[in-house]
Amino acid sequence: MDARNTKAEAALLLPGVTAASRHEENVRALLATAAAAREEAFSNAVLSGIQAAIRGLGAAVRGIASLPARLETYNALRRLSDRELRDIGMTRFDIGNVFEPGFKARAANDADEKPAPRAA
Repeated sequence: MDARNTKAEAALLLPGVTAASRHEENVRALLATAAAAREEAFSNAVLSGIQAAIRGLGAAVRGIASLPARLETYNALRRLSDRELRDIGMTRFDIGNVFEPGFKARAANDADEKPAPRAA
């Protein structure tokens, strides 16, 4: 071997794995791992988007299916007198909020509504 050959040249002449080829293998492995992670993240995003769309569509269908019953209840409440509404713990202003989640009618005989004292 000629003493003027560099180590890099000598490595090219020797059979087997060189540092450059090991580096290339590491780069290829990292690229393959990154591509797999990217594909998994994309498929997860698409899947969650589809699931959200299905949930939204289901909610819309349930809302449309319950619309006739809601309208019937709303109209029945609108036909009641103020006294009848008060008997069930509502006011006329509560009718629009009946279908809100968390709506609670007051008790029919609230403690804060005390009858006026009788004249003796």
